Amino acid sequence: MKQNNLQPRPESPPEAENIVPFPVEAEPEQKPEKKRNRLTLLLTLLINIGIVGYIAGREFLGDAENVRMISLSDVRWVYVGLGVLCFVLAVYMEYVKYRRMILATEGRDDRRSAFECAVLGKYYDNVTPFGAGGQPFQILYLRRKGLSAGNSAAIPVAGFMMLQFAFVLIAAVVFVANRSVISIAPAIRYTAYLGLLMYAALPLGIIFFAFFPSGVRALVAKVTGFLGQIGILKDASMTANSLLNSLDEYVVSLKVMNKRPHFFLKLLLFSVLYQAAILSVPFFMLLAFGGSNDWWTVFSLVVYIYAAITLIPTPGNAGAAEGSFYAVFSSLEGGFLFWSMIAWRFIVYYLWLILGIIVVARSASAKPPKSKQAVPAEGRLRIALFTDRFLPSADPVAQAVGAYARELTAAGHEVCVVCPRQDGPSDDRFGYPVLRTPAVRFPLFKSVLPVPFVRGWITRYFRHQHFDLLHAHTPFAQGDIAYQLGRKLRIPVVASAHRDYFDDALRQSHSRFLANATANRVVDFYSKADRVWASSEAAAESLRVHGYHGEIRMMENGAEAAPVIAPEELKRLARETFRIPEGKRVLLYVGPLLWQKNLRMVLDVSRYLMDLRDDCLTVVVGSGYNSADIQKYAEKLGLGERIRFPGEVSSRELRFGLYLLSDLFFFPSTADSSPPALREAALAGLPALLVTDSPAAAPIREGENGYTAPENVARMTGRVQQILDDPERAQVGQRAKETLPVSWDDVVQRVTEAYRSELVPAARR
Repeated sequence: MKQNNLQPRPESPPEAENIVPFPVEAEPEQKPEKKRNRLTLLLTLLINIGIVGYIAGREFLGDAENVRMISLSDVRWVYVGLGVLCFVLAVYMEYVKYRRMILATEGRDDRRSAFECAVLGKYYDNVTPFGAGGQPFQILYLRRKGLSAGNSAAIPVAGFMMLQFAFVLIAAVVFVANRSVISIAPAIRYTAYLGLLMYAALPLGIIFFAFFPSGVRALVAKVTGFLGQIGILKDASMTANSLLNSLDEYVVSLKVMNKRPHFFLKLLLFSVLYQAAILSVPFFMLLAFGGSNDWWTVFSLVVYIYAAITLIPTPGNAGAAEGSFYAVFSSLEGGFLFWSMIAWRFIVYYLWLILGIIVVARSASAKPPKSKQAVPAEGRLRIALFTDRFLPSADPVAQAVGAYARELTAAGHEVCVVCPRQDGPSDDRFGYPVLRTPAVRFPLFKSVLPVPFVRGWITRYFRHQHFDLLHAHTPFAQGDIAYQLGRKLRIPVVASAHRDYFDDALRQSHSRFLANATANRVVDFYSKADRVWASSEAAAESLRVHGYHGEIRMMENGAEAAPVIAPEELKRLARETFRIPEGKRVLLYVGPLLWQKNLRMVLDVSRYLMDLRDDCLTVVVGSGYNSADIQKYAEKLGLGERIRFPGEVSSRELRFGLYLLSDLFFFPSTADSSPPALREAALAGLPALLVTDSPAAAPIREGENGYTAPENVARMTGRVQQILDDPERAQVGQRAKETLPVSWDDVVQRVTEAYRSELVPAARR
């Protein structure tokens, strides 16, 4: 399993650092300590074996007269298998829950720690009275795994609390919807109600304390004081402080769970599925051993049983669980009831003990995790770049990845690009290998979508080539492939954020629910990476707002260097190629032809200008799956010869010539944070007009190195008129040339230094 040692851990909140119930700081490792650990493990195993043997003896030998002879042919093994699958689902839900909490609080995806923490919690719950002994051991375990003190304490408490919430919800539904079922065993009814009240007291008390802390503190002080006066409590003050400290821990845990939208609901869903799976096991065991009862009846009765035995202080509720099972199910339709009970207890109780013993033994004997391979401190690097879009696409990320690959190769490093296959033939003769992964076409989409699965040939290629580092430029399909390869082959993964993915999703779906779901998925991806970079402050801020708590390094994209050909020759070449008459004032857009790039505003402004002046011409450079619709809209507006659609312009000379002969770079997109075309235009001295307060406009100082205007067609048209007539426009373009461009040579030098300085020491930790 991957130990994500490269991800910097955020500082835990101050209020969380003081809630650890006992010291957990690890002592410096010494040889005598190892011997003491082995003795402690041996003693723990002996005690656990004794407890298991004692309980097993009570169950198998305590009521021999009810033991009926049974043969293997009597057992319906399909239902036994389904019962085991329920247990597997329950284990998986606990694992996913702890994995999500570790990821949200520590910014790292530690699968092994999540699984072992989940198992240890249930194991110690089942070998301690009242089933409440797992949390201290989980806290110790997480501290030893390197989590902060606050998070180590908050995560187990949060996990336990969510199980409480889940059972209360399920029991409330059963008690209301199927309250007549308990007439089969009326003696359990009132103890079940009392047990549910005890279950509900904790979550309800926590919620109340979170909203009304002063009132709860006062109430606790009065109640404990009264109980102390009448002699029930020996030390009322100590009891009150202990209770309030516990409530503080639970409230901190609530904050941990609510760090991102929908996070609480996700954890609650995992816990509900866990409870539903565990509570369904008796149904399958009764069917396996001859029963014939419906699921809803058995499930409801099991809920009553679990609620009724809540306060029994034996490990795993031993004795009470078996007795309640007999009391409730003895009047149902036949079968081998004793063996149904034995199978049920083995699955929901002893399997936890077996898993726990395995985890304890493995933890004690485990070797230190193998660290990821280190990036070479000097010499040539072998780097793989992963992107969902690549050349010849005009998408800014595709252009940026192309520049990374070209400049890193020119600097002497070995590079390959991993991207999805194109929807059509592609010429991948770039001077470095391009690996095209599978992509599929869906009826509702106008382009192929990449498949986020690692194929065997990709794994074999990367295992054979021995890459030093994987750099994901997308949090989606190809980013998933980079993460899977990095985890499998122990290669560090850098992930770059190029845009505000929440706004992108909101703009395309018009659904805040889907946008939040996308943001959660994006944050989860970047939390798993070993290092996170952002190409703009807007992209970094979007990650932070939606729950990413790790370090983000700014790594802006560069601009293409100006061709060495004389500017006048470049202008002449572009004018002839794209049929641009002399004397025309040219508005230039360069980027993907997608509606979300605000191309409608480009066309609408062009139509307004056509009525206001006869010297304007718009050139729209790029391609995309909305190309045909955009050109049809231009025809509908009657733009005719007042607009050009040259498609992709892959020639740097032609593209730079267009910048030189244009009068204004018009880029009204609000979906981009650091478009390469903006810096390319500035390199040619071409000033840009962008939407006020858009992410792309962040480096623009109004009237000094560029222009901005509100996202309104009429006001944008008026602003274009002012700019075209502005005598200072050339000076604004010159200041843009001085302040906006960052050459790819400089970017790649910084990137290479970052690869070495950040990932060399981190990979060796």
